[in-house]
Amino acid sequence: MANKFWQGVNNILKSTVPVYDKVEQAVDEHIRDTVTPIRGSIIYCNFDIILQSVAEHTGIYIGNGQIVELQGKTSGGQIRAADRHGFFSGTGASHVSVACHGNGSQPIGSEEIARRAESQIGNSRNYHLFKDNCHRFTSGCITGNFDNGDTQFLKLCNTIRRHFGNFNWRAWK
Repeated sequence: MANKFWQGVNNILKSTVPVYDKVEQAVDEHIRDTVTPIRGSIIYCNFDIILQSVAEHTGIYIGNGQIVELQGKTSGGQIRAADRHGFFSGTGASHVSVACHGNGSQPIGSEEIARRAESQIGNSRNYHLFKDNCHRFTSGCITGNFDNGDTQFLKLCNTIRRHFGNFNWRAWK
């Protein structure tokens, strides 16, 4: 119960305090444990416009420094593998985070998630910012259902909780 309370406080601060994401990022990178993703890890970065997070981008780590992502409309909704820098290129983000179990630093991931992501490389989707986006793709890799309703970051987070329990984001080493 206490964890849900603090997650709620964290979400409120993120949405109302313009520099909160920058403070949280500094804490993540310099105080908390950083992590290395495993195959099938869920990866996240946020779009940063003048010190305020305005959107998130998610994908799946498949090993060898590669993240499978659904690119936006300007790329024709292509599903591709990119390195860490290619993943957050154009977002204004300076770091990538990895979903970890509970409040710890053990990355969430599975071979099944990685295989689902790899099987989609080279495909394209009818990308739409609000209807068919990276969160829906990432959720599909977790669940196997690529026609899910997880088109918002918070819905994807709920899917992660349903499948893996409580989790937190840790900065990638």
